[in-house]
Amino acid sequence: MEPALELIIPDTYPNLIGTILIIVSVLCLFISFFEAHQRHATKLCSILIVTSLALFSSHGATYFAAIFIVATAVTELEFLQTLAAIIRKDKNYFDYKKESLSSEDNISRKAKEALEEELLTTSDEVGSTKSKIDLSTLLELSRPDTMRLSLDIEDKSIIFLENKYGKIERNVRFRKSSDLAEFDGVIETKGKNSKIFEIKWIRNPDFFYPFTSNSIRRTKDLVEKYRNITGVNAEIHLVVIINTKTSVSSSRIEKVHEKAREAGVILTLLSLSEVGFEVSHKID
Repeated sequence: MEPALELIIPDTYPNLIGTILIIVSVLCLFISFFEAHQRHATKLCSILIVTSLALFSSHGATYFAAIFIVATAVTELEFLQTLAAIIRKDKNYFDYKKESLSSEDNISRKAKEALEEELLTTSDEVGSTKSKIDLSTLLELSRPDTMRLSLDIEDKSIIFLENKYGKIERNVRFRKSSDLAEFDGVIETKGKNSKIFEIKWIRNPDFFYPFTSNSIRRTKDLVEKYRNITGVNAEIHLVVIINTKTSVSSSRIEKVHEKAREAGVILTLLSLSEVGFEVSHKID
């Protein structure tokens, strides 16, 4: 009986654990036949088999290989690639990683390239009229024309604000760890609160109240991010460009001003003509 028992009962602790894992893996294999548990049971079965084989081999290289194989099931592949590169001291891998883009960055880059091409292909058609706006056709503008006009409005608005506040640094991004904040304009002054400018143009007056209310909320959140990133307080200016001074009712204007005061946002309403555009077909 004793020789038979030696064949059945493992003689070392690693072999005992390996045998138990093999038995559990067989159980997981049967569970994987049920569709509801198939994915997790199959993964667990594979992990247990690899682990048990490593224990039976009792070899350092096999242990090391098993760690990587099992890790592929429970962690990101990119992390394992980086870990392997560290172990191999592969400098070229890290040079390559510096050049790679995430999926989100690549999509953003392609979208910007497509938009830039769309803008450039139509630039000759309206290049001489960028300072003139016919309000009766605003809602009929194509996407590239609307984007181009928005950029022109932002540019003229910054120039208008510089006459009042001084030189403004345009299109600034602040980043710290996972926090990110981007602004249309910033004035940073030592010993004083910074000034941050966000510029919004409302093409359709019907959307003035909801759009401005949402912009106030988002602007308030941005200034909090700026404070967390830089450790500096900021005076936040939300500059909303409307078509004409009579495009929006006085009651709606008063409501958004009240919201801005409650949020600690300095709200400025400017018309297209005030920032330097020649406006025709004015719509009240």
